[in-house]
Amino acid sequence: MKKLIALAALFTCATGFASYTGEAGIRPGPVDGDSESVLDRMLGADNPPPPPEQPFTRPELPTLRQWQPYFVNYESRNNAFYLAVDSVSVGPDDIVRYAMAVTPKGGNVKNFRFEGIDCKTKQYRIYAHSIDGASWAESKQQWKRLVKNQRNAFQGALYEDVCTNGYPDKLADITRALLDTRQQPGDCPGCQLRD
Repeated sequence: MKKLIALAALFTCATGFASYTGEAGIRPGPVDGDSESVLDRMLGADNPPPPPEQPFTRPELPTLRQWQPYFVNYESRNNAFYLAVDSVSVGPDDIVRYAMAVTPKGGNVKNFRFEGIDCKTKQYRIYAHSIDGASWAESKQQWKRLVKNQRNAFQGALYEDVCTNGYPDKLADITRALLDTRQQPGDCPGCQLRD
C-alpha cells in the first residue's frame, strides 16, 4: 500500500510538472539571460510589477496590410503566425506594440491580437483581440511573464527579435528585420525557408 501511495504521489508531481512545462514536455527556457528557476515559477515567485505605460494609439485592424509570416523556432503545432509590420511601434515608454494573427494550419480562421512587450521587465500583455478582422475587442489580460519553448508562446521568441539588453531595438531595425525574408528561419523574425 505504501508503494502505491508513493507511486501515486510521484505520478501527480510528474503530471503537474509536465503540465507546467508545456504540452511538448520542454522546459521553459530563460528569456535573454533570465536566471529565474523553474521551481520559482512553479511556486509563484514574485512577478515584476507592471511596467509604467504611456498613452498609445492602437491601429485600426482593417487598415493593416503588411502581414508577414513569423517563424517561431520550435514546434508550434497546428498554428501559423503572422505579424503586421505596419502595426509595430516603439512607444516613449519603451514598450514594443504590434498586431499578430494566429491561424490554424490548413484553416481560414484568424485570431487577431494587439499586444505589447516590455523589454525591461520581460513581460507581455494582450490589449485587444478580434476574430472577425473588422474591429478590436478590449482584453482584460494583465501583464504576464514571457515564456519560450511552449506551445503558441511566440512572445518569448519575438522578445529576442525586438529587444536587446532590456531595451527595445530601433523601430527601423525591427521593421527591416521583419521584412527580410532572404535569411534562414531563426536568423530574424518573419524569415522564410529559401526555395
